[in-house]
Amino acid sequence: MDVALTLANELVIADKLRIMKRKLPASMQHMKSIPFDAVLSTACYYQGFTYIGINNKSISRIDGDGNQTKNFLRLPNRPITVRAHQDQLLVLIKGQPYQIMVFDLHGQQMKSWNHTDRNASELGNKLCIIDNQIITVDVTNQRISVYSLEGKTERQIPCSQMQNNAYVSMCAAGDDSVIITTSNPSAVLRFNMSTSAVMWKTELTEKPYCSTMYNGAVLVGGNGCNNSRGVWIKVLNYETGEKILTGP
Repeated sequence: MDVALTLANELVIADKLRIMKRKLPASMQHMKSIPFDAVLSTACYYQGFTYIGINNKSISRIDGDGNQTKNFLRLPNRPITVRAHQDQLLVLIKGQPYQIMVFDLHGQQMKSWNHTDRNASELGNKLCIIDNQIITVDVTNQRISVYSLEGKTERQIPCSQMQNNAYVSMCAAGDDSVIITTSNPSAVLRFNMSTSAVMWKTELTEKPYCSTMYNGAVLVGGNGCNNSRGVWIKVLNYETGEKILTGP
C-alpha cells in the first residue's frame, strides 16, 4: 500500500493555527509515494520527518530521502492519530477506553492518560492541537474533549453531530473551530467550539474518512470502498464549505 506525502509540509500543527487569506488550490498533482506492506492509519510531518501510524501497533518514521525506521514507536494497541507539538509526539490509541500517549522525538514515553471514547472507528484523524490544548473526538459521549498538554481535562463540548457516527474525523480550523467529517450522513462541517454552533455544513455523496487544512482551504479525503473511484480528495472553501476542486 502507498502513502502519499504530497502535503507533508502543511501538516505541522503549531501553537495556534491562523487561517490566512491565500490563493485557493486550483489543481492537484501526485508528487511522491513510499510503498508499505501494512495497513496505514495516520500520518504527520515534523522537523524533517514523517511519522506514519501502522496497524501492527507501531509508528514508523520516514526521513526526507524516504528512508524508513520501522517500529520507531511500539504501542500497546493500534494508533488512530499521531500529531507533533513542541518536540513531542502525541498518539491517540485504540482501546477500552482509548489512550493518549506522549513521546519525545527519540521515542521515549513521557506520559499517558485514558480518553473516555470507546466506539470511534480507527479511520480518520481524531486529535488536533489548538492554542496549546489537545482537542480529541469522543464519539461514545458525543462530545469534543479538551485536555491540557499535561493530560488534565479542561472542558467537554457537546457535539450532537457525532451521534451514530463512528467514522468521524477532525482537524483544527483556526483558534476556536474545528472541521468535522461524518459518515452518517456523509458530510463535512465547521464546528465552533465556543458556541457549539455549526458554521456551515456540506453534504457529500461519498463517505469521508479524513480532513486537514491546506493553504487556507479544507481538504477532505476518502476511499472508494463503496464505488470504483479509489482514493479521492475534495477541496472546500474554509469560509463557506463550497466545493472548489475534486481529485485525483
